[in-house]
Amino acid sequence: MATKTYLQLKIELDKLMEWFDREDIDIDMAVNKYEQAVKLLKQLENHLLKAENKITKLSGE
Repeated sequence: MATKTYLQLKIELDKLMEWFDREDIDIDMAVNKYEQAVKLLKQLENHLLKAENKITKLSGE
C-alpha cells in the first residue's frame, strides 16, 4: 500500500467529520469511524512533523 499524501488523508478525515454531522448516527458505526479518525489524525500529525523537521534541517544549512 502506497503512503497517502497529507491532502489525501485530510480529505478522508473531512469525509468522516461530515458523517458525524448526520442526525441518524449508529453508535457502533460512530465508534468505528472515531477510531478511523484518530488513526488519520496521527498520520496527519506525522506528516506535519516530518515537514517541520525537513524545514528545520534546510534552514540550518
